[in-house]
Amino acid sequence: MHLIPTLLFAFFASLLLTFCWLKLATFSSWFDVPNQRSSHTIPTPKSGGVVFSLVYMGLSIFLFQAGYLPQSWFWVLATGLILMIAGFVDDLFELAIITRLVLQLLSILLALYLLPSLPALPLPGYVIPGSLGAGLVLAAAWVWLVNLYNFMDGIDALAAAEAIFIALALAGLAVLSGVPILGFMSVLLAATLAGFLYFNLPPARIFMGDAGSNFLGFILGALGMLSVISDVMTLWTLLILFGIFIVDSTVTLFKRMRAGLVWYHGHRSHAYQCAADLYGSHARVVLGISCINVFWLLPLAWISTKYGDSGILLTLLAWLPLLMCANKYQSGKINGSAGH
Repeated sequence: MHLIPTLLFAFFASLLLTFCWLKLATFSSWFDVPNQRSSHTIPTPKSGGVVFSLVYMGLSIFLFQAGYLPQSWFWVLATGLILMIAGFVDDLFELAIITRLVLQLLSILLALYLLPSLPALPLPGYVIPGSLGAGLVLAAAWVWLVNLYNFMDGIDALAAAEAIFIALALAGLAVLSGVPILGFMSVLLAATLAGFLYFNLPPARIFMGDAGSNFLGFILGALGMLSVISDVMTLWTLLILFGIFIVDSTVTLFKRMRAGLVWYHGHRSHAYQCAADLYGSHARVVLGISCINVFWLLPLAWISTKYGDSGILLTLLAWLPLLMCANKYQSGKINGSAGH
């Protein structure tokens, strides 16, 4: 209870500083200018993710120094600042794809090295322990998570709302499992994002940019890894919670690659973007995705923590209707052109 003021400070600091960043970005002409691939129609200030990244890490330093946050956990989370900075530079100057991927991979390999242990992967009747090989697979998956978070930041409020959902889900499962500091760090992320979300609701007055999406993809992955090694959940639980982002991004990528298109070029053919075009509303799509998260994915994620051996089956069950939705909204359609 005595940490509640920290959550309030996180929200109001993020709210106030996002407003200040909006003014700074406007004054400095840091705009996301719409083009044929965009889901917005007017130049909009960008890179607002710098704010919630710095607020979250600033408070993490406070909690670390106060003795609440273990040293190894702090350094894992702090590694995310590398990707935030790289994302901000990319927002301003557009880094080459190979440069972005190398920075992401090196940062994630460092974070995996700093973890107290590597997560294990439970299979029916068998558990694959954490090892060097498993670490490389996790590194590749984590890099994909960072990038898919960038891909899915294409309509107003979606990336922030998704991160708040996952953070609160992790918090609830952590508290139920008796790991309160992990729960608090997850709620802290949600509180920080809530301050930013106020300005990112449709129609958005500011975008988080690659600075924010890179940081969120990394931090959510880090909190997830810490949850797994703390026996709060399994990797299958994470795959369920991230289901909408994983399925939409992966299906869209495969379809575009099969069509011979360059996978990393901007486009607007994700299922959520097609749905936003169909309904003419970002808010309606974000609300629909939030309902799927809360009423479908969250219960299955909780069940997966109780029946770890059935994790792969529960994941497939969770993803099946998401695959159907991706097909319904024609993810990866060739005539699609990216969100912001």
